[in-house]
Amino acid sequence: MSLDDSAAPGTGQPAPRKRNVPLIVGLVLVIALGLVAAFTFIGGDQAPAEADCVSEKVALTTAPVMAELVEQAVADVNADEPCIDIEITSGTVKDVVASLADPNAELPEIWIPDSPTWKGQLTAAGWTGSPIAKVLAQTPVGLIGGPAAEAPESWASALDGGALAMADPSAEGASALALLAPYAEMKQTGENPASIEQKTVPVAQTYGERAVAGSTNETDLSTISASSTQLVPATETAYLAARRSNDQLSLVAPRTGVPMLQYPLIDVNRGTGDMLATGGDLSARVGRALTRWFTSSAGVEAIAAAELRGPDGAPLPNEIGLGDAKVLPTVAQKTTDDTLRQWRVLSVPSSILAVVDLSGSMKSALGDTTRIKLAVQASQVALDAFPAQARIGIWGFSKNRGEGGVSYEEYATLDRLDAPAGAAGSHGDVVRSEATKLVERVRGGTGVMDTTLAAYKYAQQKWDPAWFNSVVIFTDGAADDTSSLSLDSLVNQLKTLRDPAKPVKVIIIGLSQESDTGELDEIAAATGGQKYVVNDPNEILGVLAQALLNR
Repeated sequence: MSLDDSAAPGTGQPAPRKRNVPLIVGLVLVIALGLVAAFTFIGGDQAPAEADCVSEKVALTTAPVMAELVEQAVADVNADEPCIDIEITSGTVKDVVASLADPNAELPEIWIPDSPTWKGQLTAAGWTGSPIAKVLAQTPVGLIGGPAAEAPESWASALDGGALAMADPSAEGASALALLAPYAEMKQTGENPASIEQKTVPVAQTYGERAVAGSTNETDLSTISASSTQLVPATETAYLAARRSNDQLSLVAPRTGVPMLQYPLIDVNRGTGDMLATGGDLSARVGRALTRWFTSSAGVEAIAAAELRGPDGAPLPNEIGLGDAKVLPTVAQKTTDDTLRQWRVLSVPSSILAVVDLSGSMKSALGDTTRIKLAVQASQVALDAFPAQARIGIWGFSKNRGEGGVSYEEYATLDRLDAPAGAAGSHGDVVRSEATKLVERVRGGTGVMDTTLAAYKYAQQKWDPAWFNSVVIFTDGAADDTSSLSLDSLVNQLKTLRDPAKPVKVIIIGLSQESDTGELDEIAAATGGQKYVVNDPNEILGVLAQALLNR
């Protein structure tokens, strides 16, 4: 297949004068015979065309699943264009983006990415890419589980169900699409971006726990057993390949539909203001030639043999895989970029010192519950959302509560939930037990000023770069302890203590409209934190999501 299979346009110049044709033919024959004789004389054993070939190199990186197809396409192109050396490597989007920061890496001029996040990640690294072909091949993404796996109502409900096991969405396209699918189905589910963020918190935090353990980049479908309760985002193609060695797998699709993982062909360039572009005319021409192979009869057959779908998205034969499942629309590029950024933030492990107001006013009714019971219920919802590697501690505060007349008392130190705690079990068991006892401990006035300063200093001492470090204060109003610090003194000290290199945020959760005061806003703002008002314990995850995203 020639790189340029269309005739060049005419020059528009006058026709040349007629030549003496017999004389010219004779001269051509003499020259040709002379070249053959010379070549034979010097003992050349290489074809003249190859001897004169000046190789031009084009670097191509492809998604691993497309590697075999790309090799076939390159072989076809090289059959007509042997002087072009197309070097093929395979790698994920994360691999390619990492290479852009390596001055010694050979960068791709043509790229076939395996994730819808490719454009945003490329742009963030200071590069850009122009699609030569929007879709060479594609495959739908579903959820893989054990034999008893049931299709969830939607991708949003899968996020909220506690069974979703995500790989790194920066590296794996199926996981990226599992994050984006709830946005694509919003018209069907009635969800909104804020509610989706809230549902994402537990999944992201669990992913963060796996990241600490070093198991995040790839999905291992061989580990799914008959008793597995997890749902793993994966492509139809990956499922069919894994099913051959693990017959316990089943593939289900949420009732709202499935997203398509598309494999485009990209001409890669530096940022538009950079004259040192990696891609160029040759790479674009090679890209067009490869695209023609993928749309040829040989290419179409090869795509089907690889159990991928063509650009039309037609189901695979014999109803294998996901069949004719409804396909979700693609989301806007901004949604893709924002969602990936949110995930990176939400998946950072959390270190939270929960400081709960135990003053007498916390017994006041709030709807069909009390303020203190709302605080306890909210803390329990948060605990359910955090994995074992999260660090959680509990303090309570009110006037003259602790030893020496201080306004705070520690009930559970700041530690990992999975840390051993002797006869009490784990630290998580201690935290849950102490949280339920808070209702019985309500008494006295509100000593929020002294407590906030002490809690902030304690969290700074326990600061760890692997966690998002915060002090979360549950309170129903401003301080009424006249012996405590003044607002101005507290704010000034917090600003002085604040260290950008070791950030700790104070997040204040108001448990009544009386807590909607300017002084609480000032306290939070002094550390870069925020204040929120919560009337329902289930709102706590949304608050924590916003607190994480606003750091």
